[in-house]
Amino acid sequence: MRQIMNSGISFRAGILGTIVILGVGAQAIAQTPKPAVPSPVAKPEATQSIDADPSSTLASFGDWTLRCQRVGNGADKQRVCEVAQQIRTQEQQNPAAELAIGRLKKTDPLRLTVVLPVNVTLLSPPGFSADGTVPETLDIGWRKCLPGGCIADALLKDDVLRRWKILTSGRITWTDGAGRDLAIGLSFRGLSQALDALSKEL
Repeated sequence: MRQIMNSGISFRAGILGTIVILGVGAQAIAQTPKPAVPSPVAKPEATQSIDADPSSTLASFGDWTLRCQRVGNGADKQRVCEVAQQIRTQEQQNPAAELAIGRLKKTDPLRLTVVLPVNVTLLSPPGFSADGTVPETLDIGWRKCLPGGCIADALLKDDVLRRWKILTSGRITWTDGAGRDLAIGLSFRGLSQALDALSKEL
């Protein structure tokens, strides 16, 4: 396996869908100038109440981050949380891969989402190995590819989580579009504490 070294994309993995943030500037689109139109006088908006709870929070646990976001309003308001890790190589600042573990409700099973570079072979799902040697039996599959990365996900069983909590490192493997096998290391340092904190949030 060869570790990937040349991906310069920046993205964020999520629980229900991945928000991909491109690490390059968007090109400006030329538009035909329009004649100036006087702007209407802005009316003062009614003062809105500000929630005492923060709309989003971040907490670091070793190499993992617990991030929470408040979504919805009124009776539909809920707090969605996940633990995530961005994986970087020594040669670049932007992440080469990202993992997220989370769920919407406390009764839902935990789900793993992984984002990898767009140059992948979709017939071969990504693989995980514990400590870089023992393959994990994850029923993971590609979900979709977006301009910033390709997304795969799987449900995480309790036995896998228990094993990951006591490990220090692992490896993600995948096949690129040219049929080459690639791999990148991941850290489990802080995952146990991050998952314990996640269980208290939901």
